[in-house]
Amino acid sequence: MKLEEIIEAGEAHWDAGFVIGIFSLTFAALGVISDAMDIIIAIASISWLLLSIVSRLVAISVWMSWVLAALLKRFEADSKNRKTESAKQVALHCDSRD
Repeated sequence: MKLEEIIEAGEAHWDAGFVIGIFSLTFAALGVISDAMDIIIAIASISWLLLSIVSRLVAISVWMSWVLAALLKRFEADSKNRKTESAKQVALHCDSRD
């Protein structure tokens, strides 16, 4: 994969992580409500809470891919800056010899 593709995929992953995170909060709320009312809403309350934990972990892993993409973008920008700075230093050094 090219660097640009990784960065674009990481930005799309941020949106997916946000949606999955909202789902995990919804699952947690359903689990708490189900347990407080002592009823079963489709599945048992402990299952809602476990589903909430698993979906939150998935959201965190998706966000980590976004962090990786942002880090790679930053590294690319830093390497371009270093190349231009070193080229300027070489030009200044050559000018000072003349």
